[in-house]
Formats: sequence, structure tokens, C-alpha cells
Amino acid sequence: MSLAMSLPPGPSLPAAVQTYLLIKHTCDFFAYLKLRHGDLFTIRLLGLGPSVHAARPDLIREMFVAAPERVHAGDSNIVIEPLVGKTSVALVDEEAHQRVRRLLNGPLHGQKMRRHAPTIAEATRTAIAEWRPGEQRSMLTLMQDVSLEIILRVIFGITDRNELPVAAKNVLNMVLAYTAPLVIVPWTRVDLGPMSPGGRFLRRRQVVNDWLLGEVAARRRSPDPERADVLSALVLPKEAGERPFTDQEIRDQLITLFVAGQDTTSAALTWAMALLHANPKVLERLVAEVDALGPDCDPYKLADLPYLTAVCQESLRTTTTVPAASRTPVGEPFRLGGFDIPPGTYLSPNIYLVHHDPSIYPDPHAFVPERFLEREYSPYEFLPFGGGARRCIGMALSFLEMKIVLGTLLRELRFRALTPGMPEHVWRGMVMVPSNQGVLEVTERRVPSGDKTPFRAAA
Repeated sequence: MSLAMSLPPGPSLPAAVQTYLLIKHTCDFFAYLKLRHGDLFTIRLLGLGPSVHAARPDLIREMFVAAPERVHAGDSNIVIEPLVGKTSVALVDEEAHQRVRRLLNGPLHGQKMRRHAPTIAEATRTAIAEWRPGEQRSMLTLMQDVSLEIILRVIFGITDRNELPVAAKNVLNMVLAYTAPLVIVPWTRVDLGPMSPGGRFLRRRQVVNDWLLGEVAARRRSPDPERADVLSALVLPKEAGERPFTDQEIRDQLITLFVAGQDTTSAALTWAMALLHANPKVLERLVAEVDALGPDCDPYKLADLPYLTAVCQESLRTTTTVPAASRTPVGEPFRLGGFDIPPGTYLSPNIYLVHHDPSIYPDPHAFVPERFLEREYSPYEFLPFGGGARRCIGMALSFLEMKIVLGTLLRELRFRALTPGMPEHVWRGMVMVPSNQGVLEVTERRVPSGDKTPFRAAA
């Protein structure tokens, strides 16, 4: 059987055209493909070849429950190896992946993440301390600053506010230097001097490696089981029989958590604010729930609010920041929906299409948080953090951050949208964000904020 015959149907457009449509009109392109070809279709992208997309829960379940030796995810993420490192949880498979997740699960467990609720609230209050009525502010910029500070404090364990801007600058410079040409064209990663793209990235990566490996060595010399950050937890002794992380493995996992968490969470929070201010009745109900906690708001209570939780879930569903994920069959064809998908072909659970399936979510483009109060969805129907053995390892922190940041913002400030309706989706790096960067106007300060200096990455 030929490769073409073993793949589901899809558009006959040239790969260049399909790539353009996917980048410029992602949501509309996916909706058209489902309407034209059904719940299982194939697209072809420049440099990647065929990619099979599944848009039905039972098909996605087959991918998620497949044995680790049958379907790999690391192979499809290989382009980010120079950035995150070859031992990253995003790149390893089978037993190596299971070991990394076992070692990370403890420090990133939901109950341990709850300890950081006050840190998240403080970072939010500090970031908006200088905001005044009448100002127009980008929610995307705010959420990026807040998410960056939270990751540096919660994951890396930086407690000195004077160190935060320099650490942020160095890590961001490394990530931003890994540009699209380096991702797509391997030979551009060659070091041709400090002004070349590859040379610039490698030098910035070395700065981060030197700093971070120095931090790991310092924590190993003085381990402290009372510290709540992830780095400090990773250097502690492990259970008998479990091989602990090397210094390089710790570096790779921390950079992965940064890359995977900072942009996705800040984008999700930006969309949540845009949705709330395009849906005043939802905003009114949420503000009433937050205000009912009283003037001395405990961040732990914010995290437990049912409507706030539903708002975050519905926001993640409505405006999917990462519309698809990828896996690849290994060794032999993978049977899916009556097709034998050849090894090496990308398999993508299409998160956007499942989240907008009217048979699962009636009126799927409407923002209706109540739907999450009325029923529970399966992990194959609601999957903003992926699923199966590859579900986002930082999910607990990301979801906690969403609830605390939104709740704190709405306690302290009131905003209004500058234009009616929702902005367009555009790509920023590896996530989809509002085309207007989520700009809102501050209309009221409700709770006096502290006079701390807001955190910003060093220039």
C-alpha cells in the first residue's frame, strides 16, 4: 500500500499553500478541513510532510492510550533540542520519559503548587501597583511579566527581587535568539561568530547554562527540604532505587518548564481577560463571586472559587492557545480510524476542533462558563494541556496561576474594552494570542495597591 493510500483524505493544495493557510488562518482552515473531510484528515506542511489530524474524542483516546513504545512524542519535538536539551521531558520517550515524569511529579504536584498562591498574588499586585484610571494597558505584556516572575520564583527559586531582572533578561535572550530559521534549518545553528544567528544563540545559551548549573551546584551544597521551589526539590535525595537527575538533566527540565509555561500561560490569561470584557454578564457574575470573599482576600480561597474555575476552563476551551499536539508511530503502522498510519508520520490530536465540536459543546463559539458547572468532560473532550502520558507536566501551576492572577486583578481594578467583540487570533512564537495584545483601559482602582517596584526584565 502506498503512503498516499494509507493516509486519511485531505486537501490537494500544494504544501506551501497549506502551510500559509495554517499560519495565517489557523482556526478557519481547521474548521474547513473538518467540514470537507470529516474528523480524520491529512495536511501537508513545508519541511514536515504529512500530518494526520484527529478531531473526535474516540480517535484521540486511541492515541493517548497507545503503548509508549508504539507512539513517540519526543521525535516530533526534536527541533527544540538545542534550546531545551536532549534529556528534556519533551524529547525523551518510553522508560526515559517515565523516569523524568516520576522525578518531576513530586515537586510539581497540585498540592505543592498551592503553596505558591501568595507568591502569585503578590507578583500580580506588584505588577499593577502603578496603574491608574484612564491608562490603556496591554494584558499580554502584563501577563508575560507576571508569568515570567512566577516561573523564576516558583521553578528556579529566585527569592531576591534584585536578581529577578538579570535572570529574566538572560533566559529571555536565549529563548528569543532561537529564531525560526534555527528551528527549521539545522545548518543555521553553526557558530560562525557572535553576529551569526547560530553563534548569537550559542553564546546566550552558554550564559544561561553557566548561571543555572551554578545554581544547581549551590543547592546541592546546601540542600534545604523546606524550600518550596522546584529546583531545590530536584536536588534532594531520592527514594531507594530511583536514579536522581544529573545537573544537566535538571537544567534541561527547568528550561523546558520555562519554554512550555511562560508563553502558554500568559496567552491564556490574556484571552481570559478579552473574553470577560466581551461578555459583561459573565464578568459581573465573576466579580460578585470574587468580591464575596471580602476585603482581606485569601489567595487560597480564590483558587477554590467554583465560577472562577469554570471561567478559566471555558477560556481555555474557547480560545485554544495551542491548537494541536503531535506524536509519531514507531516501528510499524498505527491503526487509526480504518487507516494504517506509517511510522514517522505526525499524528495530531486537534484540540481546537474538539473544543469547538457542537455535539460536545452546544453553541461552541459562545463563552459560557456555566457548562463546566453543569457537567464534567472526559480527558478526550477537554484537553487544553494535552493528554495521556504526555499531558503538560506544569498543568497544576498554570491553572493555579490563571485563577489567582484573574481573581487578584478583578479585586483591584476595573477595565473596559476599547472595541466591541473579540480580536483576531495571531501567532506569537508557538502560541496564538489576540491581535490587539489584549489592550484594555483601566477605569477604576478598587483596592489600594502596595508601592513596590514592578518587576521587569532588565533592558
